Amino acid sequence: MIRQDPDRLREQAARRLLRRIRDLNLGDGTVHLQDGQTVRITGCTSLDHPVERGVRYRISFSDGSTEVVELEWKDGRIFARRTREDKEELDCEASFGLNGHPTGLVELAGLRSSIDLSTASPEDFEELLGRIVEATVAVA
Repeated sequence: MIRQDPDRLREQAARRLLRRIRDLNLGDGTVHLQDGQTVRITGCTSLDHPVERGVRYRISFSDGSTEVVELEWKDGRIFARRTREDKEELDCEASFGLNGHPTGLVELAGLRSSIDLSTASPEDFEELLGRIVEATVAVA
């Protein structure tokens, strides 16, 4: 039996996950926060960039303000960081451990979520992105 390097599996899984989230250009998803507020995911702003430079999604709050959530793979984790539209960084960053399996299953520790990259629907990716956005907004 050939065993694959776990670090290499995680990196491959992260790239596949980020590429799929970018390419789907998810939008019109509404995330319901614990405090009753809602946040809308309004689309990917990095469609023409390689995923190694991050995947960025615009989010809109119920008060009309907009921000960007950037997903990035580094140091063996997926980092999600919020910035304002004017690129001003906020002190809002969440990170999630990631485990990849040869079968295509990806687990995001901290979110208690997993997704099968080979069979997941766009709705599955939208739900996962919503969970990432919710966790990132919650750290504010």
